[in-house]
Amino acid sequence: MAISYPASAASALIVLLTACGGGLSVDFNPPPPIVLEPWTGPSSYMAYKPETLDAASLVVVAGADGAVILDGKKRNFQAKQTGLRFNFTAGSPWNHDGLSFIGGSEQLNDSQIDYLIYSDKKSRADIGNGSSKNANPAMDFISLCAPDQQHLLINAAAIQLNDMNSFLNKTLSSKRHDKGTCLDDGRRKTLMFDAVGGAKEIITGEPAIAISADDFKRLLAGMSLATQDNQGSRTMRFYKFKDANGERLGIQEFVRYPADNNKNYIRIWY
Repeated sequence: MAISYPASAASALIVLLTACGGGLSVDFNPPPPIVLEPWTGPSSYMAYKPETLDAASLVVVAGADGAVILDGKKRNFQAKQTGLRFNFTAGSPWNHDGLSFIGGSEQLNDSQIDYLIYSDKKSRADIGNGSSKNANPAMDFISLCAPDQQHLLINAAAIQLNDMNSFLNKTLSSKRHDKGTCLDDGRRKTLMFDAVGGAKEIITGEPAIAISADDFKRLLAGMSLATQDNQGSRTMRFYKFKDANGERLGIQEFVRYPADNNKNYIRIWY
């Protein structure tokens, strides 16, 4: 169940502007600033966009303030551990607004995805943070969505797998947000793997779709599969995240529609 909380409980950056002129000075005592924790997440990510799909750019997180260059703009990834887990901001247009910032967490198959909805009530961030039992959030991936752009970042230290052994009998889930609106597309998907490398793709409210072990072998080899509507193609990359929090699995799915690239999307199974 999602937990919402006001940003007064979250991290904030306070900018104080003091103006003096005409011989008149104004003195005031500002409230003490809230100090953000130093960035403890991955040192670099591979960043992807739906328009360009598997064309990646390296994003280096420099320094304790989380400074990054994302899509040619300087931003600051900021994090602070609280009793409600993890607060995150990625700079404009994913602005951190101390009055209207809300967020929460979803538990999926022993993995936790924390989410934030920003002050425009449209832009959001989703952060893959591993098991809720972890002492620290993992930040395996960061999905950023604003009405005019989307970015999906994968920990650059993730290990790309070339066999299905790690996924046997595992369950991964995914939910994506529509490009241009960042609204939930309304369809929670689940991949339930069997003991031989195949899986059932379960879509809320729809019949399950079987994906054979041979199909996954093709995907592992970099080949594509047709989408269910036969209008697009899907490719996948299979990852293992390994750090002090243990090991976690993820799949990055790229869906391309040659006739209309505006329909392209990237989905993370986690």
